[in-house]
Amino acid sequence: MTQSHPLIVLILSAVLIFGCKPEPSKESVEFKNKDNTVYARLPANPDRLNPVLGNSVYARAVNENIFQYLLSFNPKTLELAPQLAKAKPVVEELTSGPYSGGVSYTFELQDEANWDNGTPVTARDFEFTLKAIFNPKVNAAPVRAYLDFIADMQIDPDNPKRFTVLANKKYILGEPVVGNLIVLPEYVYDPNGLLRSFSFKDLADAERAGQLAAENEALAQFAEAFNAPQFSREKGFISGSGPYAFEEWETSQRIILTRKKNWWGDKLKGQNPMLAAYPDRIEFLIIPDQTATLAALKDQQIDVTGQIDAKDFVDLRSNKAVEKLYNLHSPSSMTYYYIGLNNKDSKLSDKRVRRALAHLVNVPDLIDNLYYGLAERITGPFHPTKPYYDKSLAPIKFDPEKARELLASAGWEDTNGDGIVDKEINGQQIEFEIEYLISNASKFLQNQALLFEDDARKAGVKINIVSKEFSVMIDDIKKRKYEMAAGAWAQDPVLDDPKQLWHTESDTPDGSNRVSFSNAEADELIERIRTTLDEQERNKLYRRFQEIIYEEQPYIFLMAPLERIAISKRFKAEPSARRPGFFVNEFILDNDL
Repeated sequence: MTQSHPLIVLILSAVLIFGCKPEPSKESVEFKNKDNTVYARLPANPDRLNPVLGNSVYARAVNENIFQYLLSFNPKTLELAPQLAKAKPVVEELTSGPYSGGVSYTFELQDEANWDNGTPVTARDFEFTLKAIFNPKVNAAPVRAYLDFIADMQIDPDNPKRFTVLANKKYILGEPVVGNLIVLPEYVYDPNGLLRSFSFKDLADAERAGQLAAENEALAQFAEAFNAPQFSREKGFISGSGPYAFEEWETSQRIILTRKKNWWGDKLKGQNPMLAAYPDRIEFLIIPDQTATLAALKDQQIDVTGQIDAKDFVDLRSNKAVEKLYNLHSPSSMTYYYIGLNNKDSKLSDKRVRRALAHLVNVPDLIDNLYYGLAERITGPFHPTKPYYDKSLAPIKFDPEKARELLASAGWEDTNGDGIVDKEINGQQIEFEIEYLISNASKFLQNQALLFEDDARKAGVKINIVSKEFSVMIDDIKKRKYEMAAGAWAQDPVLDDPKQLWHTESDTPDGSNRVSFSNAEADELIERIRTTLDEQERNKLYRRFQEIIYEEQPYIFLMAPLERIAISKRFKAEPSARRPGFFVNEFILDNDL
């Protein structure tokens, strides 16, 4: 699982680069491709190319070339920098009026910014985007979870590109959350003006929005169209202010983007690094299989790929032919891997059972023997380099006997002598068989699952491995049609707000609490974390929250990996600590080759 909106604060101080041997002379290298097209591998299909609805890292890798944020994260510094906005917002505390105690954020959009039809990008488009997100019929719960502090917005009557977002309370992520919003063109996504008659203030009030949705069909009509595949897959229905136009998406084959002629950002060339757009064309090749990826790499069918399995990456570092063609990088990655447990499943609802399963995953062995040391073990839901990451929580040891004891305490014992523990549930004797859902795109996951299957049998647990294409797997998880599932969260460099992943309110069909974790104290802590501005006090809340997660074990936490990236030497390009680890819009063709 990958997501466009869970957030992590971290300034990563170093990028670790392997294979730093002297670069061979360029004269000895023959590149098959000469054109200014970047061929980038994606390990799976994006879930969709609607930036409000899509929440996979693969969707974001494509969308960030089509759409633009008010502020975007600089891939090098990892700091928020102006993109569609002229500058960072003017932030003021509100001391009077209906939102006293809150905060206002005032932005002004770039004068040059316009849409594909030549009309300017205005505050009305930003207002429309907010209305679309807050429409309760739109499948945007993961985004709304971060925006519930926004109460209203005001457009400057004298400047259609200037607006103020009003928050009714202080929020630790106020500026980055408001700033890191994509702006959609109203004329494309709401051509019939269905949202124009609704005020954003009304839609920002959840109760009032619910009433409006019940009384007025326009919200449902808009949502039905907006949620539909056409705004996620079809040319003419995917459009933003960014430098690249969407051309086509051939499922499980490729996604093609072409650079716009006379793009507005060219007028600011050299002034703003967040407007970089060097390739003439970007072709994302969807290659789930690792063996096929390596073959494509060696045959120069792709210029860049991340998520190379660790063993393959280590082998590539000693491959002389590959060394001539590619730079290999292993930057720190703002990601963690886990196994999600469906907490509402009858077999997994007891925390003793979840803890028992955690004792059956030999994480050190995975890191050493399957990941070749290119990862760090974790015990909780925050990156281990965070100042509030709780290092006092001891990693759960691989211990099948302890697992068997915990299972027995929860009523699971082998009563029929078949080697699998069982228990009576709702009048039926149930064997402890668990389906483990994994993506078919990763050799590591396939090998990890086989080891898990073997180790679990030592405690009388039968693991049934189910391997699926990534988008199908994600759909099953969203529908809670799974028992255990492998996952990963990619995050951005801001403070953690646990609400999207862990709050009871986020356990909805389109919410990101996909393990259905629910804990009253954790919910209360999440709400306090979100509004506690004092760092020392907030860190105490973070640590208590981690203690609850550790005790409840809704996930089996595995590791924080280093990324494994290959970039063709025909481009001047650098890796990034931000997923996916490379940004194709910044690739500069080396004309000296």
